[in-house]
Amino acid sequence: MVTQNREGIVPRIQSIVGEFPVFSGDNAVGIAQVEEGLDQAIRVFSKQEPRIVVEDETGDGGRYYALSDLAEWEDDFSLILSIDWDVGTRVSSDELPLLLVEDDGEWKYYRDSSIRYFYFPKRLPTSSITFRVTYNTVHTLSAETSTIPKQYEEAIIYLAISELSAILSFHTEKASDPPSGAEFVTMRNKGSGFREIGKMFWEKYIREMGGEGVPGASKMRDFDQRFLTGEQYLFHSGLRR
Repeated sequence: MVTQNREGIVPRIQSIVGEFPVFSGDNAVGIAQVEEGLDQAIRVFSKQEPRIVVEDETGDGGRYYALSDLAEWEDDFSLILSIDWDVGTRVSSDELPLLLVEDDGEWKYYRDSSIRYFYFPKRLPTSSITFRVTYNTVHTLSAETSTIPKQYEEAIIYLAISELSAILSFHTEKASDPPSGAEFVTMRNKGSGFREIGKMFWEKYIREMGGEGVPGASKMRDFDQRFLTGEQYLFHSGLRR
């Protein structure tokens, strides 16, 4: 049974993929490659199911606040999802959120030559104002803890094996050509085999995540339908498809 930490997931991956005695020397495959495949999987997963962080910040009398001050913020990945202004005792006093809207200019991103900020064009929050920032970030998986929801752990294992298969396929291409032609063909076959295994575990990952099917060309869509009165929707007519 997988436990919610790295020490529980890595052995499970190793038990599925086994050992690779065909690789040796500079091309040896060990725990480092398994860990690399897992790290790549976490990055891919985080783009599809990012970790959501809610953090309260206190005003300092100015308009600008460094994004790096947000504890889990990661440049070039994280995005602010909402800012709730002057939260105070929001829940206990049964107040509605006052969510600031970026498109209305109530908050904006800004950066100078080295620092990234978010700022309030129309507000100057003092130390008595607390604003609640909700943003996304990358999941973490350490020996002690995990931010990956437990229901996705099996998916992470499948995705890590898919990423590891790509690494192993690359290793077969790097390997020195064996002296025997038959062995050379065997190595090439292994390279193709790893690619196929990678695809298989990618599909298992997609299914474990709930699946993302693309409707076939023959599937009925809105523009294939008509109103009860006979008129078509405002798309090209069925006769022109």
